Amino acid sequence: MSRHTTRLGAGILVGGLLAFGASVASREIMRRTGPRLIDWEKVRSIAHQRLGEAAAPIPAAQRAEAEAFYRATLLRIEPIVAEEIGSDLPEALETPAVVDRLGWVDMNLATFRILFERVEQTILDQQRGPDTAGRAVSRWVNRTIGNQQLGFMLAFLGRKVLGQYDVSLLAAGPTRGRLHFVEPNIVATAAALRVPRDEFRTFIALHEATHAFEFEAHAWLRPYFSGLVAETVEQLAAESGGLMGRVREAIAGGEGHWIERILTPAQRETFNRTQALMSLLEGYSNHVMNAAGARILPGFRELHDRFERRGERRGAMERAIMRLTGLDLKMEQYAAGERFADHVIRERGRDFLNRVWTGPEQLPTLDEIRDPESWIVRIEGMTS
Repeated sequence: MSRHTTRLGAGILVGGLLAFGASVASREIMRRTGPRLIDWEKVRSIAHQRLGEAAAPIPAAQRAEAEAFYRATLLRIEPIVAEEIGSDLPEALETPAVVDRLGWVDMNLATFRILFERVEQTILDQQRGPDTAGRAVSRWVNRTIGNQQLGFMLAFLGRKVLGQYDVSLLAAGPTRGRLHFVEPNIVATAAALRVPRDEFRTFIALHEATHAFEFEAHAWLRPYFSGLVAETVEQLAAESGGLMGRVREAIAGGEGHWIERILTPAQRETFNRTQALMSLLEGYSNHVMNAAGARILPGFRELHDRFERRGERRGAMERAIMRLTGLDLKMEQYAAGERFADHVIRERGRDFLNRVWTGPEQLPTLDEIRDPESWIVRIEGMTS
């Protein structure tokens, strides 16, 4: 056999082995990457690592004391808030839950996981042709980046969130929400503001209790909100074409928040409806909180002012993170929604404002949140 024939045979053999190896590697890549967009255990691990010592659990005795305090406080708050709102809860508030920072992360990871399952299914349904190693590698890269982003965001928020009314948006049926208090953050913020711990606990409980009234006293609100969340998620998954181009344009600048600029027209319409509802929820809550606060806490006004001024002490890094994550929009929601509620009550009274809870058609649009008089005119036109 000639040397060239031997080399050719060796080349065929090596080529065949390489092809077989590539096939095995390809199948292994596809097996290992799977269809998932996010590795949830990895996200939790990243958040845990970034929290560091701040992830320490709450001692059992401290948790029990805190939960007893919140139970007693909510019993005191509930009738006063009911009087200010003008409606009662169908049932008393459920037992509040006191959580540590990692517990808050776990609670929200469970919600994100369900949301992302919808996104994953939508993307898989749209995929044309068989899965390939190239697609698998792309998923792996995107998942790695997504894991880091979610882990970082949850750790950041895990140090900031004080209370959360979990409205069980994704649960089937009339599941009630539950109040959660992130006790390490509440205690740390009270110390930073130099206010008595229990007064600050009461302050936070009052705010979260008003959210409980909003959702629990109006049966249509939770499914409506849930529908907005589902619509947003499905649109983001189904209409991702051209996203990178919109991101580049958003970075270049323009009107509105950068998040608004990367959305398609349909996505922006849903986003605006969600923003309007969030502004109303936060603004109405703040209005009730201000009205009821002095009846519950003698030093409410001073505590409220200190709490509001805490934003002035945010560093450049924290402000940048809030801008990048869209958390600055939430701060704007508080202010715009409160201006809306105050204007309507001043011009037409509380009973007129409470028409927002009649049904979705009575909700203000985002433009009406910014121009309350236009909402008043529209609602009066509906009843004339």
